[in-house]
Amino acid sequence: MNIQQMKYAVAIANNGSFREAAKKLYIAQPSLSHAMKELEEELHTKLFIRTNRGANLTVEGMEFVMRAQKILTQFESLETRYLAVEQKDQHFSISSQHYNFLAPVMSQLLKEELNYQTFRIFESTTQKVIEDVSNFRSELGIIFLNARNQAAILRILEQKNLNYQTLLSFKTHIYVSHTHPLAKQKEVSEQELHSYVQVRFSQEANHYSYFAEDLIDSIAEDRIVHVNDRATLNGILQRTDAYSTGSGFVEQPEKGKL
Repeated sequence: MNIQQMKYAVAIANNGSFREAAKKLYIAQPSLSHAMKELEEELHTKLFIRTNRGANLTVEGMEFVMRAQKILTQFESLETRYLAVEQKDQHFSISSQHYNFLAPVMSQLLKEELNYQTFRIFESTTQKVIEDVSNFRSELGIIFLNARNQAAILRILEQKNLNYQTLLSFKTHIYVSHTHPLAKQKEVSEQELHSYVQVRFSQEANHYSYFAEDLIDSIAEDRIVHVNDRATLNGILQRTDAYSTGSGFVEQPEKGKL
């Protein structure tokens, strides 16, 4: 068993057939079938059930692909870290939570005389940002820290041998419709907010509070709407007396959004 065979098995599982996997891998289908036959014989395990409609994983095949994907992720991380050293200085990647200031920052970077051939901005969740930097896919990660989540996140960064630097501090801003009862106030208290529905933006699969991207804690009686799309969040704010939170760092408010 080798890395190439693992890649083949994962490709077949992801594409649902040997024919489609062979196209994506740029190899002949007979070669792919032969490689899988050799792997199954070596493992004494049937990984795929071939049908006229494609290839389905067996129970053993599902477990194999799951384990193979983990190994391939680590293998790709090693390749990224140690191979193609001559190309390292040509690429720069930033992994970040969803912030409005990323576009103007990248626009400014493009104006600078930098020796990078390609840039990458990957907007994701707190957990994935940390993983992206830890696995050497990004040189820089941008996340939000406060008194509630700092201890837990800093412990994770230490475990992954990552350093952090405070870029800036900000006050929490509340986003509401222009017709909202609190819209005319310059400041609002958390007590006042508890009377309204809170719309939270997050794409985390888990529910650890220290990974939450919302800046205001809720209490048991609060009503909360969870969304994973900014347009949906803005649409709810436009049409209701709900509220959301943010850093307040925006280049210019978008017309018709709130």
